[in-house]
Amino acid sequence: MENDRLYKKYIYISKEPRAIIEEYCKEHRINLVMRFINEYNLKKFLETELRNLNGVDYLIIDLQAIINTTPENEIASSIELIRRMYNVRIIILAEGYKEGNVLLGRIFNLGIYNIVTARNDVMFAEEIERVFSEEGMTFGNAMKYKISDSMLVINKTTKVVKENIKRAKQTITIGIAGTEKHIGATTVAINIVKYLSELTNVTACYIENNNHNSIYSLVEDESLQTVYNEVLKKITYEGIDLYERPENLADILKFEYEFYVFDFGNFEEMSKEEISSFLTRDLKIIVSGNKTWEISKLIETFMIIGEDINSYLIFNFVRNENKETFRESLGKFWKERASFSEFVPEPFIVGNRKFYETILKDYLLNTNIEEVKEKKGIFNILKNKKGKENVKKK
Repeated sequence: MENDRLYKKYIYISKEPRAIIEEYCKEHRINLVMRFINEYNLKKFLETELRNLNGVDYLIIDLQAIINTTPENEIASSIELIRRMYNVRIIILAEGYKEGNVLLGRIFNLGIYNIVTARNDVMFAEEIERVFSEEGMTFGNAMKYKISDSMLVINKTTKVVKENIKRAKQTITIGIAGTEKHIGATTVAINIVKYLSELTNVTACYIENNNHNSIYSLVEDESLQTVYNEVLKKITYEGIDLYERPENLADILKFEYEFYVFDFGNFEEMSKEEISSFLTRDLKIIVSGNKTWEISKLIETFMIIGEDINSYLIFNFVRNENKETFRESLGKFWKERASFSEFVPEPFIVGNRKFYETILKDYLLNTNIEEVKEKKGIFNILKNKKGKENVKKK
């Protein structure tokens, strides 16, 4: 039975054979189920050739094979249909497409992040390796394709864009690390999971990605109503799932939480591999203080992470009268990413809501974009006329 999933499966749709993809998949024991080499209308193709994708791990769609025969709105709606119906990783080949492309923006808004745009064979091969990796391309990797809502309106005089706000459905990882010991990284990590868990239809979990083994104290405290799964090393308390450090991260990833919050402890204790792992998270939060002896640790952290646009700072224990002066001292890049923590004595009671809302706003996607013609029939005319009469009576 173990060998049944030793070989994964893929299908690809392309205008021409893809030697780089086939060679990579053969080398990594990913079996080709079917290749479709031609130009297709994607919507009709799903109704005829691809009526069942059960058991397929990867579906590769080359835009060259569908862009000339399928309207962009049908491409987006067809991809969304696949995503809803099947547990398959969708990989989009869009060689030469640039940031700001509306179609890629629509695809990104559907939660599809495995997008390959490189033209150069070497870079193309690197991106192929990334999309087939265990995590695939992340929200952070694909965020460059996000476009403003105004670009989605084709004709403002005849169409209205309706948007339903949804949380991202593919995995988003958040790394939390302190600049030194006992600075409050674990409190922030648990607190942000609690915040996420209180949002409608959002799933999140905490992972103790350090050697402290602190969260097990929740189980040892008999006064607390915890549920402990010894096999998964999972503690459920106050409505959130907390995992002790996993031997195999895949054991947790298979539960498909939308947000995975990793508590890395502090930079003083992190290995090179752990620092590298922290830097690959979609969103990174550094917890620090601003006392004289803490600043040197903060500077060391800056040297490690550089000016990472997906990183934010939160400072604990800063006096109100020092906050703005200290913020200015951080320089142009970091002062815009710095926040000062409220007093949060209990990690399972949400504090710092404004901070969480700010750093997570880009991780809430506008999806299910529907274009409808604006109706100006007799009902609208009568309604407008009635409104004017009411105004006159006043």
